[in-house]
Amino acid sequence: MNKYEAMIIFQESLKETDWDGAVDAVRAEIEKLGGKMTSSTRLGKREFARVMQKRESGHYGLIAFQLAGDKVAPLQARLKLDERIFRVQVVTAPVVVPLKKKDAGDGVAE
Repeated sequence: MNKYEAMIIFQESLKETDWDGAVDAVRAEIEKLGGKMTSSTRLGKREFARVMQKRESGHYGLIAFQLAGDKVAPLQARLKLDERIFRVQVVTAPVVVPLKKKDAGDGVAE
C-alpha cells in the first residue's frame, strides 16, 4: 500500500459538530477500498481567494492514509458523491528523511 494525503474542502454549511461525522465518512470510504486512515488534521474554515460555484469559504482538512495505487481514483469518485464535500485533492505523501547526527569523532575541530 502507498501513502497518500488528501486535502478535503468540506462545504461551508458544515457545522462544527458535524466535523467528526464527515471525517468518519471519509474513513469508511477508505476502509471499504481496503485502505487505512492514519491521521486527520482539521485546518479550520478559510475564505477562498475567489468565489467558486457561488461559495465563498469551506472547512479544510488534511487526511493521511494508506491505500493501493489502483484504488485512489475510485476513492476520489466516491468522495465526490458525498454532499458534505466540496473539493478533494489526493497527492502522494512526501517522504520524510531523518537528519543524520554528527559523530563526536567526525574529524571536525572545535
